Amino acid sequence: MRRSVIALLLGFVAVAVPACDGTDGPGFPSTSNTTPAGESASGTSDVIIPPKNSRSVSVPSAISPSALRRKVCEDLLPKLQQTRDQSGQPGVDKAVADAIAAYPTTADWSVFTPEQQQASINGAQDAGTGKCST
Repeated sequence: MRRSVIALLLGFVAVAVPACDGTDGPGFPSTSNTTPAGESASGTSDVIIPPKNSRSVSVPSAISPSALRRKVCEDLLPKLQQTRDQSGQPGVDKAVADAIAAYPTTADWSVFTPEQQQASINGAQDAGTGKCST
């Protein structure tokens, strides 16, 4: 037991000490003098800009499954109506199936609860019928 506590404390110290010395590293504002324009003396900006390929992930836990179902349906309804006008109901059925199959590859899917995942699927199916549930 004593060795476990010592190992745990040493592990904590090993992780905590490097974290305390991150003030001049990437992602932290520089402690060096800056010019009034917000650029450091070396000419680089201190502003942190996310990469172009990054995408924020919404936190869906705040939305109820029924509200999510309605939102998914309302978002898909205009697109599916256009597909219905061009390809008929078989085209809509295929588009809904393709959308549902693509859901697990989206960034939000992994943070959805099982109820929210099912609500998303149900919302897509509702949009396929042409009418969103209330």
